[in-house]
Amino acid sequence: MPVREDALVPLPSRAVAAIVLGGCAVVTAMLAGLSIADPFHLRHARWFSLGLVFVTIVLLTIAFAVAVRGLLRWFVVVLGVLAVVGWAGLAIVAVGFIRSNDEIRSVADGGRRLVVLQRTPLSDDVVYAVVLRSGGGPFEQESVVYQGLQGSRPPADLRFVNADTVEVVTGDGCDYRSAVEAVTLDVDPVHMPLQVGSC
Repeated sequence: MPVREDALVPLPSRAVAAIVLGGCAVVTAMLAGLSIADPFHLRHARWFSLGLVFVTIVLLTIAFAVAVRGLLRWFVVVLGVLAVVGWAGLAIVAVGFIRSNDEIRSVADGGRRLVVLQRTPLSDDVVYAVVLRSGGGPFEQESVVYQGLQGSRPPADLRFVNADTVEVVTGDGCDYRSAVEAVTLDVDPVHMPLQVGSC
């Protein structure tokens, strides 16, 4: 069977570059979606999401700029720059609303830790929470076990019952137990009292 001559003609380098960049953008977009869904409860997932969306916008801008010519290319570049600046501004505003929590107590079991966090909101009442952390570095995992209310007392005790169960005893004497999934660090249930002093 004869081979057509045009079948042997390679794609222009411009088209190849656009396809490669577009493929990379698809990969980063999928990773961004995964970080937003956060099935592994990564403590720093928000930073992965912000960074991956930023990279996706840059890659898409370059891919389209490479694929087109003339005034259309400048339009794509300007649109991409506006998108990057807008996303960066949104990220800066979002980061500004993130309040830091003070760690006041922790209990370790191997590579996992139950940590009591203290946060002071706009009012004077302190809010306490207990989180479970595992691992370290940028891929450290974190899941909420107990979330207290404003004005509630700090947890009196926390411990690992076994490899799959954690326990939190509140300052009001409420005893909460939760099951932990080892790989995703999913906690079930997450305890959130409806009013101060109630279990």
